[in-house]
Amino acid sequence: MRRSDNLNLSQLRAKLRRPEPFKGAPGQFLRACEAGSGGRAAGTLGTFAKSSSPPPLKASQASLEKSPERRRELRFERFELLSEGRRLFLHEGRRADLAYWHTVHRTAGCNWLRHGDVQVHQKEGRAHYSGLIHCGSVWACPVCSAKIQEQRRQEIATAVDWAYAEGLQPVLVTLTFPHRSWHQIDDLLEQQRDALTRLRSGKAWQKLKGRYGFQGLVRSLEITHGQNGWHPHTHELWFISKNADAAALAGEVRKRWRSSCQRAGLLDEGDAGFDEHAVDVKAWCSASDYLAKQDDSRHWGVDREVAKGGAKSSKGMHPFGLLRRSMDGCERSGRLFTAYAFAMKGKRQVFWSHGLKARVGVAEVDDQAAAEAVPDDIEFLGQLEPQDWALVRELGQRAQLLDVAEKGGWAAVEAFLSDLWATGGRKPPAPVARSSDSSGREAPRIGVDYPVDCAVAVPAAELFSLPTRGDAAGRQLGAAQPVSYRFVPDRSDGAAQSLSRACVLPPPD
Repeated sequence: MRRSDNLNLSQLRAKLRRPEPFKGAPGQFLRACEAGSGGRAAGTLGTFAKSSSPPPLKASQASLEKSPERRRELRFERFELLSEGRRLFLHEGRRADLAYWHTVHRTAGCNWLRHGDVQVHQKEGRAHYSGLIHCGSVWACPVCSAKIQEQRRQEIATAVDWAYAEGLQPVLVTLTFPHRSWHQIDDLLEQQRDALTRLRSGKAWQKLKGRYGFQGLVRSLEITHGQNGWHPHTHELWFISKNADAAALAGEVRKRWRSSCQRAGLLDEGDAGFDEHAVDVKAWCSASDYLAKQDDSRHWGVDREVAKGGAKSSKGMHPFGLLRRSMDGCERSGRLFTAYAFAMKGKRQVFWSHGLKARVGVAEVDDQAAAEAVPDDIEFLGQLEPQDWALVRELGQRAQLLDVAEKGGWAAVEAFLSDLWATGGRKPPAPVARSSDSSGREAPRIGVDYPVDCAVAVPAAELFSLPTRGDAAGRQLGAAQPVSYRFVPDRSDGAAQSLSRACVLPPPD
């Protein structure tokens, strides 16, 4: 079946967006974040904000938690949001006049570019890709963030168990500060860093640690956005003496935090409500102490509160909620998300006190390693041709292909690919021919594939003659890697189209 001439790539993606067996509306769990309280489009943070507990978990939600269909729903949602993030970053790369637009942020190439053969594997009913580049960004990438934060959740759960085994009291300390709509996220993060440094410096801090038997902490940074702008705040898991008075500790921390915020420029003399809202201390935390929402509205305790900021929904909207709004056409949300993504570059989400991981018995695993981790003893299902992978990603079918692999194995994947080629109005391309360059050597030819019924092959040497970047990233993306050109719709103007360039390996003979 060939598509009609007036069916563009965006319409194809919409047509293919949710084939069976997916159920439910796209964005269902993230739109719950946008609804906030009272059904408003975005929850109001107010000048001060704290996390709040969700309504009781319903039995249907609990049963849905372990459902393979729900897991596939969430995976689909993450890939959809990742595609939107890529579109936003490519737009920023074009505005910055970069030679390769996707180099503006590593998330633009995540699960899109390949570093080898794209293969599909499976273990225990869950399919995975290999051979793709992973950005390892816990802040900007919904796909990598899910894997990284699950790793961090397990580490923090281990720390809570260790504390109880050692006879220590785990205390959850939440620190926030006043914020207003005109505050820039970069400035707030720098002032917050200054305030946290002041909180834990000087002789007074050393004396406080001694009085309460302080053994170390795990700190997690969380960012939300609401009516009063960006809201950075931290959730800290303190390990103190089992005989320590948490209420007394809260009073001392509140006093020190007020002074630290004033000196860092976060608190004015006229700000009211600081003592009531800025510091929250919960003693003897357990896995069921603090209830919060994850993607599927399930309960999670102190370990999830500290680590899974990317999935939580409280009064503010997580930046992935901004991505969902951007998909729905809100340009302001897209600008807010890109500002957030650039501001968070290089920042750690979870910090452990020096030496604490060794005491707990937790190994060092950085974000990149956590994002690239694959299960042991996985089963190889099959390998995708470069042309097939280009079609799958172009039509937004990355999550759906994994779903098909889980349901029917590699035979189902091959049938799925055949349907995609037929739906797209094209036939699977024949092996690309080769030509000779000026030196007489055979030079690879790469297809220039447009979302219309045409394909043009040009010598790779001609692509190499394009201007290249002079920095390290440019040298890495030099003549050793051909460049594939394709048009993608520009969401800001449905009639306009912008040229997207992405490094790919040449097709095989």
